[in-house]
Amino acid sequence: MAPGVRNLWVWTLPTVALLGALWATPARSQPDAGASSAPGTLAGNIRITSKLAEQRMRFRLYPDIKPIAPPEEGQLREDEWANIVVYLKSTPALLEAQQSAPAEALEMVQLGETFIPHVLPVVKGSTVAFPNQDPIFHNVFSLSGTRSFDLGRYPKGESRSVDFDKSGVAPVFCHLHSDMSAVVLVLDNPYFAIPDAQGRYQIGNIPPGEYTVVAWHERSEEVEQRVTIRPGQSVELNITVPVEDDEDAGP
Repeated sequence: MAPGVRNLWVWTLPTVALLGALWATPARSQPDAGASSAPGTLAGNIRITSKLAEQRMRFRLYPDIKPIAPPEEGQLREDEWANIVVYLKSTPALLEAQQSAPAEALEMVQLGETFIPHVLPVVKGSTVAFPNQDPIFHNVFSLSGTRSFDLGRYPKGESRSVDFDKSGVAPVFCHLHSDMSAVVLVLDNPYFAIPDAQGRYQIGNIPPGEYTVVAWHERSEEVEQRVTIRPGQSVELNITVPVEDDEDAGP
């Protein structure tokens, strides 16, 4: 074999081997876009500090109607966690989710001269019905900047509704019963939760990102904490809510 041909053959063999190895190497897998955007979950426990016994005097106009009994002196209200709302402050991703949130049938019932539930969190744009289940007249109203309304007097079996189109806190009262009160908390997005009877809460389907978590109670300053939600992961966040005693909170 001629020297030039032999040199070409020697150079070509490793080149062909290298090209073959490259062709045989499997292509690198591309990142799974679905995995990187998988929603996460936020969960934890709410701890309430301070005494929460009901201490206000109640003057009854209708003694034959049995009200919901307050707890004993110094006893924690079993339903106090139901008056706490844990929610995420809005971001563009959460506001986009809010636009696709399904409409719900929401109610704040008048029963036993009490609004049930006492705290009702809703998404901005929601409609809330106020059915009267007492055998007496009620007159539901609010003077808040979030939503001012007066539904007038109406008897048992009737219901009237209010649209809440602005986020914020809307205290609710009855013109005929001064000790009746409640709160409609209007939020910008549907990422909120009410703790259960053991103080446990959970918010699911959260887009990955950085968020400010707020724990709200009508007799407490808002408690804020930062949290990072990673794709497909669950984050544990425990929150302590210092709530004023009813005695200190005033009427």
